Amino acid sequence: MPSPRTRQRAFTLIELLVVIAIIAILIGLLLPAVQKVREAAARLKCENNLKQLALALHNYHDANQHLPAPRGTHTPTPLFTEYRGWMCEILPYIEQNNLATNMYTNPWYVGFFATFNTPVTAYLCPSDPRNLTSISNGKGALTSYVGVTGSDNDINIQFNGPTNGMFDIASPGVNFLAVTDGLSNTLMLGERPPSADFNVGWWGASDYDNLLSTRQLYGDIFGASGCVIPGLFGPGGSNGPCNGNDNHFWSNHTNGGNWVFGDGSVRFLSYSASAVTIPLGSRNGGEVVDAGQY
Repeated sequence: MPSPRTRQRAFTLIELLVVIAIIAILIGLLLPAVQKVREAAARLKCENNLKQLALALHNYHDANQHLPAPRGTHTPTPLFTEYRGWMCEILPYIEQNNLATNMYTNPWYVGFFATFNTPVTAYLCPSDPRNLTSISNGKGALTSYVGVTGSDNDINIQFNGPTNGMFDIASPGVNFLAVTDGLSNTLMLGERPPSADFNVGWWGASDYDNLLSTRQLYGDIFGASGCVIPGLFGPGGSNGPCNGNDNHFWSNHTNGGNWVFGDGSVRFLSYSASAVTIPLGSRNGGEVVDAGQY
């Protein structure tokens, strides 16, 4: 006798809702983990970028017996808002020889304006959610990294630019022998994303575009009105009204940023270590900073 046909039972509405809820919970648990993995990868790539820049600076120093001039070597006297600053000087040391050759075509404005909007991957932090390689007309290619000019607390000195750091703006380039605090105790590079309007943070320029103090008394190294809060290492949005985020070191990483020390090492400092970036910003202040503080 043939067996009766077995009817296939369908999901009830309640069962379907339970399954959907379970899937939603799993996705909710998975997304933060994926985001953490992505951020870890981006932070590692950022660290590798900074290691590349650190090696380039050391190789430049070996070849010239000093670091590159913060405002470049194309004029006999450093001036404000000069083009072709220190990041242009190290292009040959990061495998950008052709770009360097074109950048230094004379007269200066021919070479500069032919290349100033060319993105350089090593100068960009991948954690920035914006598309930093797509440049609007008239704006320069961007950088997420800036040289440490020092930590002077004299407003008159800061008006012309801090001078006690690895990137002494009054110097044609600091020799490592002048770093009496020790290369491993002195900050050389830090993170600061380009400004929201992309008018600040050009690698082809100098001054406020790729140089910054660890204790910014003014809104920038020229001065800005209404600046009542020193620009100290801290999260984005924490240092207004002094030109806001442009006035201090910060990053798009979680809870801190990558820094390059004078010896070429790259370390991640949390924002809780903000205070130690001030003494670490000077090359010859004689400050004693316990590495355990950062």
